[in-house]
Amino acid sequence: MSAVSSRTDSDHRMEYCGRAYLCRMFSKAFGYALRAAVYVAIHGKDGKKVSLQEASDALGVPHHFLGKIMQDLVKHGIFDSIKGPNGGFYANSGTPQMFLIDILKITDGNLVFDQCALGIRRCNAAHPCPLHHDFANCRDGMIQALTVKTVGILAEDVESGMSFLAR
Repeated sequence: MSAVSSRTDSDHRMEYCGRAYLCRMFSKAFGYALRAAVYVAIHGKDGKKVSLQEASDALGVPHHFLGKIMQDLVKHGIFDSIKGPNGGFYANSGTPQMFLIDILKITDGNLVFDQCALGIRRCNAAHPCPLHHDFANCRDGMIQALTVKTVGILAEDVESGMSFLAR
């Protein structure tokens, strides 16, 4: 058996499941909110303001949905806004230091960390579903990443060209 074909169907299924966990772990709202926060951190500083239309176009996010998300982010102090013809969204002094987990809690609450991967209501460590322990490892790793990463860190990665906010 060659090295290429030595992987079993089970290996492929497990790799797919791991990706599916990550893809479904967070809502679109969280993804949009995080991208918007990073965009505003980059483009809404030094007195510049970002319009909703500009952010929507740059990020490829539906205008109406993004508007609601950005209002929530302003309400929770992630960044600020000014209404009117010269208004828009702009970074405040706390924007770069905002932890990603705080944005997740605004958009998704704690549900992502409390629910079973298979949707079983009584799944827990004492009565686990077949994927409980695998999902717990993935979830714990994501919590760790979201707890240490900030909007500023992501903004630096985007500004340096190491990562991107849109396709």
